[in-house]
Amino acid sequence: MKRIAIACLVLTMLVGCQESLEDRAAREADEYTQKFCPVKLNGNTFLDSMTFDKKSHTLVNHYSIMTDSMSAVRAIEKADMIKSQLTEEVKNDTGKKRFKEEGYSFRFIARSYEDKSLVLYDTTIGPEDYK
Repeated sequence: MKRIAIACLVLTMLVGCQESLEDRAAREADEYTQKFCPVKLNGNTFLDSMTFDKKSHTLVNHYSIMTDSMSAVRAIEKADMIKSQLTEEVKNDTGKKRFKEEGYSFRFIARSYEDKSLVLYDTTIGPEDYK
């Protein structure tokens, strides 16, 4: 009887210590941001941070882009092309496999590097896009 009680206690502790996928997503986004952000991705684009919205199950990438006077106009004009490229990236990203299996969404927000209140691009890739 004592062995069964100890086995149940150990099993409960092991199961209870497992991190939920939501908690894992939030932790990994926070750790990545603390270790690497901001990081320059190319000549004028920076990844400022990553966050996770538990309520909507959405991983959010926050970018800033060094802009000129036409950047906002170009971003609007190319919105469909940008979403298509991001959708392909999400589809092919094996690192996001578990999140995709659970139906999580991926949001991409790009702001002006010079004026963070100016949103150049904001889109969400959901399960209906990447499946």
